[in-house]
Amino acid sequence: MKVMGIDIVKGSPLSRTNPPLYAVVVIDENSNVLYESIETPLKGLIRIAWDFKVDRIGVDNIFEIAPTKKDLAKIFELFPPTAIIYQVTVEDNKFIDLSKQVSKIGIILSSKPKPIQTAYLCALLALNGIGTVVRGVGARTKIIISRTRSPGSGGSRANIFARAMRTAIFRAMKEVRKKLDEAQVVYDIVLRRGRGGLENAAIIAYADVTTIRKIVKPFHGNDIRVVIKPEFTTIEFENKDYSKKYVIVGIDPGIETGIAIIDLSLKTCYTYSSKELDKVAVVSKVYSIGIPVLIATDKNPAPDTVKKVSSILGLPLYVPPKSLSIEEKEHLIDWLTKRGLSIEIKTSHERDALAAALKAYKSFEKKFIEIERKVIELGLDIELDDVKLQLLRGKTVNEAIEYAIEEHLKNTYSAALSQDFVTMHQIVSNEKCDEKIKIINDKLSELQKERETLKRKVMELENKLKEIEFENKFRIMEKLEPEIVKDRIINEFKEKIRQLQIHVEYLEKEREKLYDLKKIFEDVLRGMVKDELILIPIAKDFSEEYQKNVDGIYVMYVNKDFIELPKLKNIKRPSILIMKKCSNELFTQFFDFEIGVICDELTPVLITDDVVVFNKKLLQDTIRIAYNKLMNYLNMKREKELLDYKKLLSIINEYRSNLIRDQ
Repeated sequence: MKVMGIDIVKGSPLSRTNPPLYAVVVIDENSNVLYESIETPLKGLIRIAWDFKVDRIGVDNIFEIAPTKKDLAKIFELFPPTAIIYQVTVEDNKFIDLSKQVSKIGIILSSKPKPIQTAYLCALLALNGIGTVVRGVGARTKIIISRTRSPGSGGSRANIFARAMRTAIFRAMKEVRKKLDEAQVVYDIVLRRGRGGLENAAIIAYADVTTIRKIVKPFHGNDIRVVIKPEFTTIEFENKDYSKKYVIVGIDPGIETGIAIIDLSLKTCYTYSSKELDKVAVVSKVYSIGIPVLIATDKNPAPDTVKKVSSILGLPLYVPPKSLSIEEKEHLIDWLTKRGLSIEIKTSHERDALAAALKAYKSFEKKFIEIERKVIELGLDIELDDVKLQLLRGKTVNEAIEYAIEEHLKNTYSAALSQDFVTMHQIVSNEKCDEKIKIINDKLSELQKERETLKRKVMELENKLKEIEFENKFRIMEKLEPEIVKDRIINEFKEKIRQLQIHVEYLEKEREKLYDLKKIFEDVLRGMVKDELILIPIAKDFSEEYQKNVDGIYVMYVNKDFIELPKLKNIKRPSILIMKKCSNELFTQFFDFEIGVICDELTPVLITDDVVVFNKKLLQDTIRIAYNKLMNYLNMKREKELLDYKKLLSIINEYRSNLIRDQ
C-alpha cells in the first residue's frame, strides 16, 4: 500500500495570480518515506499520485485543494480511480485538531509542525484509516474505447493493420454495449468515424463509477484500451455511524418534476418539485435522503423519464394496474395523514409523486405487517427495514423471516465471541503475560501484512488474467484469413463509393443552384439592356453613394430593422425609402422629415448582398404614388399650420378689441 499526504505551503486555491503550492510525502505500508517534495503545484500533485499509484491520500483540510465542492469534484476525477481520499481532521462530522488525531497513533506534538511534517502526519493518519473518507459523487461515467498506438503510414500492411485495429475497437464497443444492456444501464454513445471506419468510441453511462466498474473492466492492451472515467458533480463526507434508510421513490415527470420519498416504515415523508430536475438531479436528490429500493409512478403506461431513472438506479419499477384518478390520490394522502405523519404538499406534481409512492407501499403493506408481527413474536433483534427489503428484492415472506433469523443468530454469536475474548484478555492480563501478548500481537501484525500482500498479488494476477483474456478476445491476428481480408477491402471500397456518391450528389445540387443563378443573372442583364430593369444599391448608411436618382427623386433601399432618425437629414430631397416592413408610426415620422416610404409594396426581381433589382416601370409608378402621398401629407400639414396661425391672429385681434372697449 502507498499513501500520499499533502499540506498547503503557500498561495490560495481562490487566487489566479498566487496559485497554491503543496508539501507532498508518499509513504509505504511500513511508514517508510518513498518521496517528498517541499513545494509542488496542483498539477504536480496529481502526477505524483499517478506515478506512485497511491491507494490513499490524506489531507488536513480538503478545501486547500479547491474552494468549492464542484471544483473538488472535477479534481477528484483526475486522481487515480482506486485512491481513497481522507480528511484526517474530521470524525463524526466534527473537526478535531491534528495534534489530537496523531495522538491516536502514539505521536505527541510539542509545537506546530511544518507543512512537510504535516503532510507526513496526514499520510500516517490515512494509512491507519483515521479521519473521514471524502468521495466524489456523480451519476455519470464515461467509457472511452480507443487505439493504443498509431497504425503508421504507407504500405498495404499498414492499411490491413489499421483496418484490423478499427475492427477491434468496434468489437470492444459492441461487447461493452452488450454488458451495459444486460445490466439495464442507460447510456449514450458518441462515435468518431474516419474514412476507413471507427476511430474511437465514447459511451456515457448514467450510473456511478463503482457500478460501471462491476460491469465493465478497464483494459490496456497492445492494440486498444478501455478507459473508465467518472464524472463527478460534487463531493460528500462518508459518515461511518450514519446509515441511510431504505426508501420508495415516487416520480411525476413533466415541465415541473415532482418527487416523493417514503421509508419502509412510513416514519419519514419528503416531497419536492422543481422545473430544473433532470434525471441526474433526481438521482442525486434521492441519494441525499436515503437508499432507493423501488421506483413508482402513478401512470400506466409508465413515462419514459421514470423508466430511465429506474434503469439508471438499476431498481424495479412499480406501475399501477391503471392510472390513478384524483380521488384515489386524495384518498391515499388522507390515509397517510391519519397515521399521524405530517406532510406538506406544495404542488400537484408533489401530490401525484406521493400518491405513486404510497400506492407502491400499499401493494406490499399486508406482507410488511405480517413480517413485523412475526419478528416481534420471535423476539428477533434486527432492523425491520432490512427484512422488508428482502420482499422488495423478490423474496417470499418465509424467506424474509429466515433471513431475519439468520442475521439475529449472527449478531448473537458475534456478541458472545466478543465477550469471551474480553474475559480471556482479562485473565491473561491478570497472569502478567504482557510480553507474550506483545509477541503474539507482533506476529499477528506480520501475518496481517503478509495477508494484505498476498491479497494484492492475487488481485494483480486476476487483473492480469482478465487483461490477457480480453486481449485474446480482441487481439489482432497476425495472419488474417484471405476471405476476411477480401471482405474488409470490399467493405472499405463500398464505404468510399458511398462517400463519393454523397459528394457527387452535393456537387450536383450546387451545380443546379449555380445554373439557376446564372439564368437569373442572364435575365437581369437582358432586362437592363432593354431598360426594363433598374438596380438600386442596398444602403449601408445614408451617404450620397447609396442614393439612386429615379426621375428626379432620390431612392434608397434600406434593409434594417432600426433606423436612427437624425441621420435622415443627410438624404437629398425629394427622396423615397424602400423598406421591407414598417409601421404607421414610422410612416408619419418619415413624412415629418419630408421623406416618402414604400413599404412591402414591391417584389424585387433579384436581391444580392449589395444591390436590389426591380422592374423599372413598376418602380417608377410606385415611387410616383409614394411621392404623391408625401406631398399630400406635407400640404395638409402646411394647411393645418396656416389655419392654426390664422386662428391665433384672430384670437390676438379679438383680445386687442376687448382691451380697447374696456378703456
